[in-house]
Amino acid sequence: MDTINDIELTEYFSLCEFECPCCRRVMLSPDLLTRLSHLRMVINKPIYINSGYRCKEENHKVGGVNNSYHLQGMAVDIHVKDFLLFDLLLFAQEIGFNGIGYYEKRNFLHLDIRPGQKRVWKGSKLIGY
Repeated sequence: MDTINDIELTEYFSLCEFECPCCRRVMLSPDLLTRLSHLRMVINKPIYINSGYRCKEENHKVGGVNNSYHLQGMAVDIHVKDFLLFDLLLFAQEIGFNGIGYYEKRNFLHLDIRPGQKRVWKGSKLIGY
């Protein structure tokens, strides 16, 4: 089924992958898309977007923090099939994502392009930078 956001952005990603699941709105930082495309090229495996842009209602529904970078189109939660999550984290650090959340039990990484200080965390515990 075609959607209003069924627009190819890059060789690897379409706009609809980043839309809010409840309202289908999209906000996406070009810098986030550039870094994500670079990560996809480097690992040479499809990246699946679990969560891209979130409106306030969706962010509240999923338990996101009030100042989530998802609200600004500056964050994604991703997973890659048959790829070690820790290795994905290392590649994301090299590419320059400023915020990296490692969620081993649920098998995904949160990646964002927050300004300022870089942060890496596992669950709710800060582990790096």
